[in-house]
Amino acid sequence: MEEKPFSHRDVSVFISAGEHSGDNHASGLMQQLKVQMPDANVMFYGLGGDMMTAVGMDPIYHVRDLATVGFTDVIKKYGFFKNAIKDSAEFIKQKNPDVVILVDYPGFNIRLAESIRKFYTKKIIYYISPQLWAWHESRVNKIRKYVDLMLVVFPFEVDFYGKHGVKAEFVGHPLVKKIKEFRESNPKITGTGEVKRITLLPGSRKDEIKTHMPVLIEAMKILKESINAEVFISIAPGMESHFDEFKESISGFTLSEESSYWLISESDLVLTKAGTSTMECTLLQVPYLIFYRTYPLNYFILKPIVKVDKLGIANILLEKNAVKEFIQNDFTAGNLAAESLKILTDEAYRTRMLGDLRKIWDTLGSKDASSNAASLIIERAGL
Repeated sequence: MEEKPFSHRDVSVFISAGEHSGDNHASGLMQQLKVQMPDANVMFYGLGGDMMTAVGMDPIYHVRDLATVGFTDVIKKYGFFKNAIKDSAEFIKQKNPDVVILVDYPGFNIRLAESIRKFYTKKIIYYISPQLWAWHESRVNKIRKYVDLMLVVFPFEVDFYGKHGVKAEFVGHPLVKKIKEFRESNPKITGTGEVKRITLLPGSRKDEIKTHMPVLIEAMKILKESINAEVFISIAPGMESHFDEFKESISGFTLSEESSYWLISESDLVLTKAGTSTMECTLLQVPYLIFYRTYPLNYFILKPIVKVDKLGIANILLEKNAVKEFIQNDFTAGNLAAESLKILTDEAYRTRMLGDLRKIWDTLGSKDASSNAASLIIERAGL
């Protein structure tokens, strides 16, 4: 029997992800788009990092150049971002891709959507919503005007966007599948032994490391007066040189570029900066505390427009302070050491926290976000 010739068609996709976490999530989406369109030659363009490049993207800007911390950093790089939006819009105008996908990174991506909507008539789809329910809610008006569909990772976001007249679909959280697979292949074997294992996640940006590390080092010194502990510091890719100024102070610590999942899962306690890593600690079921400090000017500008009093997504989903947060002036060595000691020595307190974290799995379900998002993009964009 004669085989039918394999039909081939070209599909062009523009994806914009401006941070390391976006690079991670977008690469999973790209893989699924390829899997679900086996008859197509899928070409990816846009803004991304090493993980997206590995899946086949030809980036016009790399995430390492796009990372910023707060308003002061944005102001310093204003000219660069203006050019990046202009270049991206020009590229889209010339290539006319079959779909434009925006991944988080709201300051840039919402402006890009506004810029291209004047001429781009195909679908603009947003994967992983900016946390507009937490701050800058007014941006939802631009989302409604310029974006065709929101693919959201928390169930309550569907209602939030629905109230504002924006189409939204809950696809699941991309970390759920990744961490479920990691936990199945790497069962946790360590417990709280005599020597406590503590992991520090100071951040993946130069300014975060510079701001957070002195306080974290001092907190560990205080804590080690009360308990026997070994301390690991998770280093984000390409960030090792930014720890050089702390070499003497951290000579007794272990610097590690291992997978953050591995470091977290083998820990008795994690001290993490606010961000994606709080979700990783939650799903890996490891007790943690949250911290963050930014420049005073950034904090002064942000505080009036922030609508929630919690930064940790577990606390937001549970509507309670299940995990302590030490933000700005509360980010002191004494506060971190005291909370760390309580988590490590108060068994009832630790058990209660872990019980709260387990509830997040029920809230998020077991959906495969990348697969669901790819299916909806293919359907709604007519790929």
